[in-house]
Amino acid sequence: MFEKKIAKEELETFYQSKYEYFRRLSFMAAIITAFAEITYFGTDCQIFGRFAWETLIPRFSILIPVAFLVIFEPRIKSYKVATVMNYLLAHAAMWATIWAIWYLPDRDFAREGFIIMHFAFLAVGFGMPVKYHIPMHGAMLLNIIISNQWNHYEQFEMMISMSVPIYIGAVVLMMIQESSYADHYLVRKELQNSLMTDSLTAVYNRNKIEEILVPDSGKLDIPHVDYATVLMMDIDWFKNVNDTYGHDSGDKILVFFAEQIKNCVRSLDIVVRWGGEEFVVLLLGADLDAGCKIAEKIRTTVENSSNEVCPITTSIGVCRYDGGDFHESVKKADKALYYAKNHGRNRVVMYDDIKDEIED
Repeated sequence: MFEKKIAKEELETFYQSKYEYFRRLSFMAAIITAFAEITYFGTDCQIFGRFAWETLIPRFSILIPVAFLVIFEPRIKSYKVATVMNYLLAHAAMWATIWAIWYLPDRDFAREGFIIMHFAFLAVGFGMPVKYHIPMHGAMLLNIIISNQWNHYEQFEMMISMSVPIYIGAVVLMMIQESSYADHYLVRKELQNSLMTDSLTAVYNRNKIEEILVPDSGKLDIPHVDYATVLMMDIDWFKNVNDTYGHDSGDKILVFFAEQIKNCVRSLDIVVRWGGEEFVVLLLGADLDAGCKIAEKIRTTVENSSNEVCPITTSIGVCRYDGGDFHESVKKADKALYYAKNHGRNRVVMYDDIKDEIED
């Protein structure tokens, strides 16, 4: 259903987003399910007509997996791990119930208890992919069938015949919920893209940089990336283009310039319109040698490509980022850029090559 809306290569991101959105709901549903199981000790006492000491340990044994989940849940990042943890607690609650039922003189009430568990599994699964919910919830029926071998439920056939349609209904409801969240996910993604994308050139704007920085530190927060190379570039004599050919033609030049940059960098690199005719490129995991080669490729491509307005060139400053405040690397790349512009333009300058000169 939702696969038609979400690209295959984006499914992992979609599932992670769904988990993070419903994380609190799924976690609390698992916890409430466990504590609800404990409260059925009162029902046990009603069935026995006295304090049901026999079911005391089975009912309260659920506190062990509850404590385990409460301790480790804040550390869980992956939706796959969370799926296993939350569903295991729900299954633990069910097996605690099955253990308690073994001691009950009247096991007919197990039917109602298992029906309630279906809704508990439904609530726990709200943050999980349907493809995981189907087997995890379906295993509940297997629990009933296995436990019947020794509990011998009085209305076993009725218990199964009532559980199957509830299970199917829960799966269908989960499919509808996941499809609805897909709509929400795509709308939110489109909104985020509009907030982070320059409307003219279709590359990122400065909001993208703020998104990938650790708040208050300026350090890049990109998984598996320890270093990068920063390119700062602009179009030489761009003011003359606007003055001579008009701002519409200037916009065409900007679009052309952004396209040439994107054609020269890798798909994992980040291209940002910094302001006006200035662009910043973040080459993730690229050392200075690779960064300078890509910068030179951009320079020659821009110089030798036709843009249907007028010939243009670009000057580029290059600086390595090794951690710390990313803005400091941008400032250094900017200094290298202005050095290039003050020494003939249409050239690539590496900050390390001129830092002694400009500091003197």
